[in-house]
Amino acid sequence: MKGRERSLAKAQSLIESGLSVDVVGSRGSGRTAFMGALAKRLDENEWTVHEVRGVASLKQNPFAALGLSGTVELAAARRMDNLIEEVGRQLIDRVANDRCAFFVDDWDDLDEASWGVIEFARRSTGVPIVISRLQGLRARHTPSGLPAATLAPTYVIDMLPLRFEDLEAAMSEYLGGVIEPGTSRRLYTKSGGNVGLALALIDATVREGRLVQIDGDPWTAIGELWSPTLRAVMEMHLESLDPSARDALETIAMVGLADIDTVRTLVDWPTLELLEERAMIAFAQGTRSNYVSVVPPLFTSYFRHDPLSARRIRLTEKILTTLGGASPDFELDDVWSDLNTAGETQDALFAGMLRESLKTRQLVAGYEWEKSPNVHTANAYVEVLAQAGVAVSGATIERVYAETDDRSGDMAARAEYYSRRADWLAYGLGRVDEALELLDHRSRELASFGRILDARGISILADFRAVPEGFEVVLEVTDDLPVPVQAALLESQLHVLVIDGRLHDANRVYAELRRLDPQGERAAVRAIQGMSLLAQGDFESGYRDVTNGLDEARGNLDLYSFRAFAGAVAFANLHSGDMQFQGELLDVVLSTGDFSPIPPGSRTIVLVAASVLAASRGQHDLCLKYVGLLRSEGAAELALPGQSPAWGEAQLQVLEGKLKSAARILWNSSLALRDRGAIFAAQLGMLASLEMHPTEARLAEAIALIEQRPDIVVHASHLRYLIAATRGDARAVLDAAHELEAHQRIGLAMAAYGRAVDLSTDHPDSELREQAAADERRLRMRHSGRVFNTTRFGGLGTTLSKREREVATLAANGLSNQEIAARLVVSVRTVDSHMYRIMRKLGVSSRESLAAKVGSGSLL
Repeated sequence: MKGRERSLAKAQSLIESGLSVDVVGSRGSGRTAFMGALAKRLDENEWTVHEVRGVASLKQNPFAALGLSGTVELAAARRMDNLIEEVGRQLIDRVANDRCAFFVDDWDDLDEASWGVIEFARRSTGVPIVISRLQGLRARHTPSGLPAATLAPTYVIDMLPLRFEDLEAAMSEYLGGVIEPGTSRRLYTKSGGNVGLALALIDATVREGRLVQIDGDPWTAIGELWSPTLRAVMEMHLESLDPSARDALETIAMVGLADIDTVRTLVDWPTLELLEERAMIAFAQGTRSNYVSVVPPLFTSYFRHDPLSARRIRLTEKILTTLGGASPDFELDDVWSDLNTAGETQDALFAGMLRESLKTRQLVAGYEWEKSPNVHTANAYVEVLAQAGVAVSGATIERVYAETDDRSGDMAARAEYYSRRADWLAYGLGRVDEALELLDHRSRELASFGRILDARGISILADFRAVPEGFEVVLEVTDDLPVPVQAALLESQLHVLVIDGRLHDANRVYAELRRLDPQGERAAVRAIQGMSLLAQGDFESGYRDVTNGLDEARGNLDLYSFRAFAGAVAFANLHSGDMQFQGELLDVVLSTGDFSPIPPGSRTIVLVAASVLAASRGQHDLCLKYVGLLRSEGAAELALPGQSPAWGEAQLQVLEGKLKSAARILWNSSLALRDRGAIFAAQLGMLASLEMHPTEARLAEAIALIEQRPDIVVHASHLRYLIAATRGDARAVLDAAHELEAHQRIGLAMAAYGRAVDLSTDHPDSELREQAAADERRLRMRHSGRVFNTTRFGGLGTTLSKREREVATLAANGLSNQEIAARLVVSVRTVDSHMYRIMRKLGVSSRESLAAKVGSGSLL
C-alpha cells in the first residue's frame, strides 16, 4: 500500500481502540485494497475480521450480503417466523470475541436489512465497524438514506490521490519494471493520482502497444495515452450522475480550464457543488479569478473520444449560444483541437498562484518584522523578499539589514542571519569581498555556530574565485557539533566536491546529510546531488529525485524550491536533449516573476537552457533576448555546469554559423573554470566546444582533464564519441552511442547512431551499417512523440544540405513524397532517402514535427 502506510496505521489504532471507521474515496481510489491491507494487519494482531460486501443487484433482497458472505446461515433462519431476530442473534454470537471487527466494503450497495442488523450488533456490543463508501455521497444513517434518530460516532479515512512518487512505485511494481520518467509524469497527470485509473490505463495501453518495453528498457509511452477499452471504466465513474450533471461535466471539459464566471453561465451552482462533492471538478485560485477544471484529466480524454456526435453537437451549440452573447471574445472553432491549450493555461495558472502566494507571504513576514525587527523575523522576511529579485526587493532588503538588531537572536538564528546577508551581498549584489569579510568577522562571535559562516565562505569562494586548498579541514564534521552546524558543513562539502568533480566523495557526504535531514528538505542540496548522479551515469535516480522535488515544490507553492529544482531539471533536459519537456518547463519557470539570484545559479541555468532551446529551434531573436538578460543582469560565471553566461554567447555564434567563434568562447570559459578547480563544469564546456570545432590540441587537453576525474563517467563516454567521430571510426562511434544511450543522453545518442550510419556507408562490414541503422530506429521509436536535440551545435556534419532543406520545406508544406519527387524531377526513392536523413538530423519523427521546425526557422 504505497503512500497509505500512515492512514493504515491510523485506522488500525482507531479500530483497536474500539472505534468505527469510514474509508471514503472515489472509484478506483483503492478503497477495497486498503480494506484488505487493514484486515491483514488486524489478523496478524490476532483480531477476527468478518467481511461483508454490498452488491447493487441484490440490494432489494433482505440479508443477501450477510448470507452470501457466510457471516450468517440464512437457510436455518428462513424456516422460522422471527427471521430478523435469528439473524441478529447469529451476528451477535459472531462478535462475542472482544478482538473482533466488521468490514463492509461498498457500503453504498448494501441491502438495508443487512446493514440494520450490523448496526444493531454495533450498538449492542460496541464492535467496531469499518465501511468503505463513495466520496461525495455524504455520510448517511443507512445505505439508502433512511433517516435515523441517532448516528454512531465514526472516523473518516480519506483515500486521497497518491503522491507522484507513491503512484510511480505502485505502477512500477504492477508492471514489474521501471517506467521512463516522462511517461510516469504523463500517467500521473492523466489519472490525477487515482491508482485504480492509473492501473486501468496501464492495462489498456500495454494491450494496444501504446506503453511498451523494449529489450528490458524502461516502460515508455508511444503516442496518446488513451484506449477505447477504457470507456467501460470511465462510464462506471459517471454512472451515478444524472443526465444534466453528466452534460455539465462534459461541458466543463469542452471549454477547458475556465474562470468561474464563464462556467457559471453554462452550469448552475447546485450542479457545480454536486460535481465538486463527487471530486469530478476542482477549483483553483488564479491571479484574478477562480478557475474550474475537470479531474482527473482522463475524463477529458474520454469525452474527447466519445463517438456520440449528437450530444457533442448539442453541447457545442449550447456553449456557442450562451458564451457568444455573454463573452464576445469567446471562440469555439474546435473544442477539441488542442488539448495542450489546457496544459498551457494550467501552467499559467500555477505561475500566477506562485506569485500570489509570494505576495501573501511577503505581507505576513513584513508585518511580523515591522512589529518586531529582530533576527528571527528578519530571516523570515529576507527569505521571502529575496525571491522577488534585486530590482523589486533590493532596497527593502537593505532596509531590513540596516534596521535589525543583529544581536537580538540566539546563536543559530544569528548564524542564519549573517549567512543570508552574505549570500545577498555575493550573489545578489556581486560584492563578494564584502560578503567574505562579513563571514570572517562574525564567525568569531558565534562559538561553534561560527562554523556555519565558515562553510558559507568556502562555498562562495568556490563559486566565484577558486576551490580553496584544504577545504576538507575547514569543513570537517565532528559529533560534538550541533546538528544544524553539521548539516551546514556537509552541505558546503557536497557543493565543493561536486564542483571539483569528486562525485563519489559527494555521494558519501550526501548520504550523511540525508541521515541528518531524512525528509530531504534542503532543495539546493538535492538539486546539486541530482546533477551529480546524472554525470555518474545514474540518470534514473538523479532525474527521478529532481523531478519529484519539482513536483513537491509545485504542490507546496514553494517558489525557492521550485526554482532550485527547475534549474536541475533544466540541466537534466540538456543532458538528455529533451527539448519538448524543456520548453514546457521553461515556459512556467520564466513566468514566475522577476528571478532571484538565490538559489545561486538557478537563474543562469534556466536562461542558458532557454538560449539553447531557442538556438535548437533556429529562433535567433529569442535566443538574443535570453542572452541579453544574462548580459544586463551581469550574471557571474559560477562554478557548476550550466552556470556560465558563455553558454548563451556561444549559442548566438552557432545561430550565425560561426562555429569556430562559438567553440572558442566555450573553450576559454572552460579553461578559466579548470584553473579555478571547477572540473565538472570545465569538462562539459570543453566537450561542447569540441563538438563545434574539434582540434587535436584541444582534444588532448580535454582527454587529460577528463582522465583526472574518472567519477564523471558520462563525460568519458561523450569524449570517446568525439574521438571516434573525429577519426572516422564507425565501429567506435557505434560503441560510444550505446554508452551514451545507457546514460540516457538520448539526443546525443541519436546523433551518434546517425553518425555511425554515415561513416559506415562505405564500410566493408555491411552488418555494421545495418546495426547502426537498426539501433537508431529502435531508439527513435522508443521516444517517438518527443523532440530531442540531435542537431546539437551544428558540428560533425549534422546540418542539412541544400537539397535536404528544399525537400524538408516541401514536406512541411504538406506535399507527399511522390509530389516532391515530381516537383524536383527525382525518383521517389531519392526523396524517401532524403526524408530519412532529414528526420534523423532534425530529431523529429513526424511531418507535423518537421512542419514545426520549418515554421520556427530551424532550417535557415
